[in-house]
Amino acid sequence: MKIETQKLPKNILEAKVTLSEEEMKPFYLKALEKIAASFTLPGFRRGAAPLPLVRLEVGEYKITDEAVSLAIEEKYGEIIKKLNVEIAAPPQVALEKVAPENELIFKLNFALIPKVKLANFKKIKTKKEISEIKEEEIKKFLENLQESRAKQIRKESPGVIGDLVKADIEMFFEGATLENGTQKDAVFILGKNYYLKKFSQNLVDAKINEMKEFALDYPSDYLDKKLAGKRIDFKVKIKEIFSRELPPLDDSFAQSLGGFKNIEELKNQIKNNLLEEKKGKTEQKFELEILKEIAGQSEFEEIPNILIEKELTKMMIEMEESVKNILKLEFSDYLNMMKKTKDELKKEFVPQAEERIKAALIIREVALKEKINVEEKELEEEKERLKRIYADKKEILDSLDKEDFKNYLENTIINRKTIEYLKKICA
Repeated sequence: MKIETQKLPKNILEAKVTLSEEEMKPFYLKALEKIAASFTLPGFRRGAAPLPLVRLEVGEYKITDEAVSLAIEEKYGEIIKKLNVEIAAPPQVALEKVAPENELIFKLNFALIPKVKLANFKKIKTKKEISEIKEEEIKKFLENLQESRAKQIRKESPGVIGDLVKADIEMFFEGATLENGTQKDAVFILGKNYYLKKFSQNLVDAKINEMKEFALDYPSDYLDKKLAGKRIDFKVKIKEIFSRELPPLDDSFAQSLGGFKNIEELKNQIKNNLLEEKKGKTEQKFELEILKEIAGQSEFEEIPNILIEKELTKMMIEMEESVKNILKLEFSDYLNMMKKTKDELKKEFVPQAEERIKAALIIREVALKEKINVEEKELEEEKERLKRIYADKKEILDSLDKEDFKNYLENTIINRKTIEYLKKICA
């Protein structure tokens, strides 16, 4: 077997492989035998027809196709070993010369894992923010809790600040109804932001069944690009109005939530919860700053397009889940709001995708350099933890002992230990 290599842009290694006619002979025989094993010929049992008759029946080109597949599959491991490279993804295969009972020439284009010239990360120091909760944050959380427990009482009198209103809304621009600009049974509180703060202010003193018409000027930096910088006309039909009675923030309120003796105990729990949440965000920010600092002082080979594409796919999935779970929007509606296509959004994400890949490469390189490994005990503990979490999910439980999942788990633990190591020495 002859292998010629050539380095291409974007960290692609092209390997031109030649298998001689002599080297290919066993594969032609294997191919014929494989085809014959499932071939049916009149007068013979399935798989029992003589090879010469099978050859005549199926033709040389079908045998050659099968022989080529078998040869590339069998020689692949040997090729990788001889090249002695770390690949980021399965290679692209291009056939150069294929002919029955002849030599085979093909090219494999490998996307390589970029090498990193790591900065002296032990000299890098990054400050971590101190996590603390202010009284205003506790107060705001309590008020939101209070709002969620408000008693609603239907009323016939005009709406006032603080009332909850149900209405049908139509939006127009230059006389034409906006795309997705009609909303039935919209619910909002007078005086609170809905579209814009001035929206609900225009509805103070409105009565049930009254149609209110007004215009709002949207700021040029408004999130929804189809509204940004425009004057939008509104027609709002009031359907129902409710006054809202907020429960007093006292010991009875705390007790009604269950598990709290008094309001002070509730406040302490809120403070602890907010502090834990903020600590998590602070830790995440600290980790990202360390990796960004190391990346800025390190040198990287070019990142192959396939790695960037894989990272972009992950980011788009994360984005879709975030839009659905946090903004409560369909992703297609979000894209319409932003006046962007998926491809345009992906293009904007490219720099961030490259940063994420560099961070992963740094973690990998530090783990290798510092010999950060996983003990069998750690693997078993992680498996047991996952078994408790996914006790009712048979599909996940069945995958825990598979080799692929074990490798994934090892990488996850190594990444976690490496990040903890970096946080200690860079603090």
